Amino acid sequence: MKHTLKSVAVVAAVTVAAGTADAKSLVMALDRAGTLFNAAGSGVAKVVSQHSDDRLIVRAFGGPDAYMEVLNEGKYDFSVVSSSTAWYNYMGKNSSNKEMKNLRIIRSGQGALKLGFAVYDEGPIKTVSDMKGMRVTSDFGGHAVIQPMVTAAMAAFGIGWDDVKPVPVTGALDAPQALGSDRADATWASLGMPVIREIHAKKKVRYLSFGDKPETLDKIRQDTFPGVRMTKVAPLPPLGVTAPTYLLTYDSYIITHKDQDAKVIKDVLQALWDNNEELQKAHFSLKGFTKEDAASDLPMLPHHPAAIAFYKEKGVWSDEILKKEEALK
Repeated sequence: MKHTLKSVAVVAAVTVAAGTADAKSLVMALDRAGTLFNAAGSGVAKVVSQHSDDRLIVRAFGGPDAYMEVLNEGKYDFSVVSSSTAWYNYMGKNSSNKEMKNLRIIRSGQGALKLGFAVYDEGPIKTVSDMKGMRVTSDFGGHAVIQPMVTAAMAAFGIGWDDVKPVPVTGALDAPQALGSDRADATWASLGMPVIREIHAKKKVRYLSFGDKPETLDKIRQDTFPGVRMTKVAPLPPLGVTAPTYLLTYDSYIITHKDQDAKVIKDVLQALWDNNEELQKAHFSLKGFTKEDAASDLPMLPHHPAAIAFYKEKGVWSDEILKKEEALK
């Protein structure tokens, strides 16, 4: 796969003053503008660029499928992705069926990404079960890891694709756009993503609750990947949560490739560590990037050795994490 294929555009270089004469320009490959991970990754890039000798240049694509293989080959430097995207690519359960065993975690955050089905509040869909017979976004050709999650989330309530009217979309951005243009009745979406906020400002949106039954989460994990969690979200009317709502969540990662320079990783992590409060304020989805959770306790990729060394020094690494990593191989 050529890294120019499917590339949407270079969104922006983070425009901050260069550090020293030895400053490096590094590429942060991200999902397209308007998505949660583009906003989160841009926030990470800004903090690192302002507080280290390296500059992270943001480059946006139509979806992770357009750049993950190139990152795995070491031709890009970093990305910010969900643990599901990381795991599906690492295990070769992606659109190319290629195992991307060079991917590595350098930083983790919990609970930032909250996912579920978004519908119009005034519409007939009140529960996931009500989606039968309705138009539901599907396929996600540019972001292949979404389709299994949507399929599993429906299956947990006894719904298959034959029970709904599929509306093919490319990825995380044009799925909610299908709802906003009245081409779909329900769409998969992350809580707080900019495009949903825009739709919600014009016509109220509501997220459907998955409920708190353990068997629901167990089934979704079995059908997708072991890193899924369930989280209870308190009412947030401005974001489309009208009552206590159970949504799916999984960790977010800053990732690189196995051959990334150890000093670069240490510099990046030090900038984020020393300016963690600024990082968390850079975007609401980065609030879960606490120092305590910097090393993932549920890793879906191995950590880079330079990151392990850094977290051992900071006292947040454990042998239990290493055991979980070894189980992935």
